[in-house]
Amino acid sequence: MDKDILIINEAAAFLRVSATTLRRYIASRQITFYKLQGKILFRKADLEKFLDSKRVESFEEFRNKNIL
Repeated sequence: MDKDILIINEAAAFLRVSATTLRRYIASRQITFYKLQGKILFRKADLEKFLDSKRVESFEEFRNKNIL
C-alpha cells in the first residue's frame, strides 16, 4: 500500500536526498511539513509539489517560450 504521509527518512528517500539535507530544507522553510505531537511529517503531494518547483525547463522549452 502506498503511503500518503511520510516521516523524515521516508520523505528523504522519496526525494532521494539525505535526511540531513531534508532537515536543512525544513530549517530554512524551503519545504512544507507538518508537526504532530513533536513528529515531523510530510504529505507526498507536498513533496511532489516541492520537486515540481525545482524543475528546470529544457533548452527547447525555454527557446519556444521566448520566441513570442
